[in-house]
Amino acid sequence: MPSLNAFGDGVYTRRVTRAVDATTFDAVRTRVEAGLEWGVGALAEDDDGRALLVYEDDIWKLPGGGVEPAETREAALVREVREETGVEVGVDELLAVSEVTLVDGARETEFHFGTYRATPESTDLASNPGLADEDIERVAWKRDLPENCLDGDLLRRVR
Repeated sequence: MPSLNAFGDGVYTRRVTRAVDATTFDAVRTRVEAGLEWGVGALAEDDDGRALLVYEDDIWKLPGGGVEPAETREAALVREVREETGVEVGVDELLAVSEVTLVDGARETEFHFGTYRATPESTDLASNPGLADEDIERVAWKRDLPENCLDGDLLRRVR
């Protein structure tokens, strides 16, 4: 994995460790072993300052997901936002890089997660968000970050 110092001035870097259940751990570890090195998320805000969020697994979070082999992080970001929300975005600057360690008991797996600022081309949301194998319940433009927002502290820092 690249050093967190490698991302330059102005990019907030951090290390995050999250305990997850065995099913989540196994799913992510399988993807990491298959080549997943990066996940990406888009901080997209409309002209009224509302952030685009998805609600999945009882938590609000940025739209995003894994970077596929031979895909750039920027291309993955555009694809993931479109798939999860129906919104087309342009990719702006890299805001933050998190070195994420997932743990399940004594087991650990790691990947990087890049948070990018993105500019929405419209505010129209998909009526049926996410892909068939995702558990995205809804998407919304939120002026304030909900209490149950994944990485809420990070988002408040970079907004």
